[in-house]
Amino acid sequence: MLRQLCRRNLGLKQWYHSSAIRLAPPPRPRYVRFSSPNPNFNGGNSNKGNFFNDRTWPIKVGVGMAGLGVIYYVSCLEQVQETGRWRFISVSPQYEAEIGKVALKETINEFGPKILPPNHPISMHVKRVVQNVLDASGLGIVKGYTQHPQLQSNLDFVSDDWKNTDTLASPPHSAIASPNREWEVLVVNDRKIVNAAATPGTIIVFTGILPICKDEKGLAAVLSHEIGHVVARHTAERLSSQTVFMALGLFLALFGVDFGISAIINKMLLELPNSRLQEREADLIGLRLMSKACYDPKASPEMFARLGQLETKASRGMGMRAPEFFNTHPSSESRVRDLEARLGEGYDILAANPQCAALYDQVHAFRENANMKSVNVFEHMKDEWL
Repeated sequence: MLRQLCRRNLGLKQWYHSSAIRLAPPPRPRYVRFSSPNPNFNGGNSNKGNFFNDRTWPIKVGVGMAGLGVIYYVSCLEQVQETGRWRFISVSPQYEAEIGKVALKETINEFGPKILPPNHPISMHVKRVVQNVLDASGLGIVKGYTQHPQLQSNLDFVSDDWKNTDTLASPPHSAIASPNREWEVLVVNDRKIVNAAATPGTIIVFTGILPICKDEKGLAAVLSHEIGHVVARHTAERLSSQTVFMALGLFLALFGVDFGISAIINKMLLELPNSRLQEREADLIGLRLMSKACYDPKASPEMFARLGQLETKASRGMGMRAPEFFNTHPSSESRVRDLEARLGEGYDILAANPQCAALYDQVHAFRENANMKSVNVFEHMKDEWL
């Protein structure tokens, strides 16, 4: 009896366990956090790997653009052959020449009635000085110029003889044919504009600057300075700087910096300093060019000294004078100092050119004066030491 009961109980237990296994609920799904390290879990996000879902994408794009910009900037660096200065140039000489043609057309459209005829004595005089400078450095020829024996080379622009441009006799005009590069020279009869300018292939002189030039040497100083801008490719450099400014503005805009602030930064830290640097560079190149053409280099600082006197009078009329930091050009006083310090180089160029024999007396006088200054300084220092 007891055995039967035990067997019955054992059967019931076996049935209960088998039933429990069959009737047990299915296991509950395990909850997995979004940040689970399981690489196979994507949380149901179908945009996995989308670059723009990352909040740091603007920084990554900005860094990438900056890196490409630096590579491009470095690849476009080149030296000014005459001074050795490194600068950024992204404009080709061909495009720069096209800019010169556009500037010539705009000048003709604006000042057409005031442009003196190409065979006018003043025009011919300016062309002759330009040709002298170009010939000495192998820079090309003046379009439509030929020397006329009646043209005087000692024309004084300080007197009033040249100002009556309507009554001066005009020698016959004849053009020269040459495969070399041609320069267009225009003289604008506007005495209120004290300026001269040059772009590739074009030189423009306003009659208002002629009294500042005073004579042919002073005119050579002005023209050589303007030609120096072209030789150093300053037009292309300024155009290239504009691309840098645009790139800088876009880069700052990615970080929410106001475009007006970037324009001020560009003006004060890039445009104005570079413009003053280019002016000083053109001063030095111009001094060398006029010296090669057998013009007395001392005429360059003397011309800027006269220009400084004019600027002083103008600033007095306005009641104030802006600091050099806010100007596109350095002050005339600083330019005079820099040029006077370079006169020795100019006279060395004269001494090395046999065609400049007429100025050897000036070279000798300059060196004697420089030696006397050195002796005086030495004597002064010796007295202080003793």
